[in-house]
Amino acid sequence: MARREAAIAVNRFGLGAAPGELDLAAANPKRWLLEQLDSRSTTPRQFSGFPSSVDHMKNYYARYMTIGPEVRRRQAEAKRSGDQAAIDKSAADGERLLRGYVAWVNEMLGLEWAARTNVALTTQTPFHERLVRFWSNHLVVPAIKQPSTISVGTYEREAIRPHVNGKFADMLMASAKHAGMLIFLDNNISIGPNSPAAKRTGRGLNENLGREILELHTLGVEGGYDQDDVIALALGITGWSTAHYLPSNLIRDKVSPSEAPNGPYAFAYYDDWHEPGPIKLMGKTYQPKGLAQGEEMLNDLVRHPNTARYLATKLARHLVSDTPPQSLVERMAAAYLAKDTDLAEMTRVLVEAPEPWDGALAKLKQPEDYTVSTLRALGLTLASDRVPAPKLYEFDAYRPVRTMWGGSRAEPSVLVGPLAESAMSAPEPDMDAGMDATMEGGMQARAGTPQAQAYREVVAIYQSVAAMGQRPMGAPGPQGWYDRISDWSGADSILKRIEWSVALSAAHADKVPDARDFLDTTLGDLAGDDLRTEVSRAATREQGLSLVLASTEFQRR
Repeated sequence: MARREAAIAVNRFGLGAAPGELDLAAANPKRWLLEQLDSRSTTPRQFSGFPSSVDHMKNYYARYMTIGPEVRRRQAEAKRSGDQAAIDKSAADGERLLRGYVAWVNEMLGLEWAARTNVALTTQTPFHERLVRFWSNHLVVPAIKQPSTISVGTYEREAIRPHVNGKFADMLMASAKHAGMLIFLDNNISIGPNSPAAKRTGRGLNENLGREILELHTLGVEGGYDQDDVIALALGITGWSTAHYLPSNLIRDKVSPSEAPNGPYAFAYYDDWHEPGPIKLMGKTYQPKGLAQGEEMLNDLVRHPNTARYLATKLARHLVSDTPPQSLVERMAAAYLAKDTDLAEMTRVLVEAPEPWDGALAKLKQPEDYTVSTLRALGLTLASDRVPAPKLYEFDAYRPVRTMWGGSRAEPSVLVGPLAESAMSAPEPDMDAGMDATMEGGMQARAGTPQAQAYREVVAIYQSVAAMGQRPMGAPGPQGWYDRISDWSGADSILKRIEWSVALSAAHADKVPDARDFLDTTLGDLAGDDLRTEVSRAATREQGLSLVLASTEFQRR
């Protein structure tokens, strides 16, 4: 019984069994999980030296508000002078500014994703790491929109990871105040219709963040709110924006009279953007208190019974089954409310309940989960777990080069150097296609270098996950990735998993002396008799390994 529960613990609650992990959990599977709920959240070593959201936003404003205008000024001067050499140079500077920045964004995302993946592959607290990924998907900021794309990695580290074993009230507040979320859902440009700023600028309200907080983050689509409540919450959080790191001579024309503070998450509150007067939300009137008005709204929403049920249902669906027992959901919701939005306590009820331990293999792993569990089982990491921290974008670190295709490209020297120190030779990146199409263009390195090898590892795994139907760090919208078997069981996606597992087995069969032992150390008692028979009859280690990795049991949790 303990071995079966250990297999459930490491596969359903964790990220798949790493070497020796099944034996470690078998001593007491539930305690192994519960101890991870008591662990203090820290920033993993893989993110050492990675830029913060404040770093990124300062860098972003420097590019768009200082470097960009200066390049355009030089272009205009060159055209007026009629000097063809000056015109050509200014045009090259403009293209370098555009192409170089795109290349940097995509390499930075690649480094963020690779480091995040290595955290999952090496963690000693895989249940904690699964919860980080679950809550990041719940309050998602995907890499699908500039400039929030540059904050995807910092958002998870700053707004989600510190609160996974804490209170949802703190997590939601951090999320709603983070530059990544504010920009992704346009609240950074939302102005109260009756505010001084609206009268001065003519700009108005944006409802996106208010709507998604109600529909996706707290109450749920059937949570008892209406369109008037969406507007009310959106009004309550007007003025919640990002710090505008502008040169002092631009402050007067662009934002409030005084420069925004360099606060956590690159957040800034502009009082003259905030809607004046009392606001009624969900039957309660909130008095005008500036920033505190919106904070009080969020603090009440997270403690609403409908929010408790919605969060409990979503977590139980993720860890138990597509249709979790209502009795379990109600117990989880009750603990959430009784412990003042404590996520660890809500999760503890789930771990200690009998339901998750009865229906083994009831969930299909999402493509990224499947990939992580496979690499963990083989003891693999990306770039030998030495992914370098991305540097901030520096315009002068790029110089124009000509490729064999004849197009102008930006060659990384100082900045894009972590994975690509030499001239890039891939086709021009597609500006609109997203990270999956541009990682090749942004990170290509000359063959034979250690950087090129790291590049190949990162891009190969990334493209494999994307081919299975899930573009890493690129959820399709604010709803995040869906979580039911039907969302991931399409024939093409399953075929791509099998093809990838066969190729991986061919490359790493030497790491598995006996496929039967590998089966025991990864799936244990979850492996069925038919699978055991097939593996025992395999003609080679490679064939035996591929049978395990492509099996129904390994693809499920």
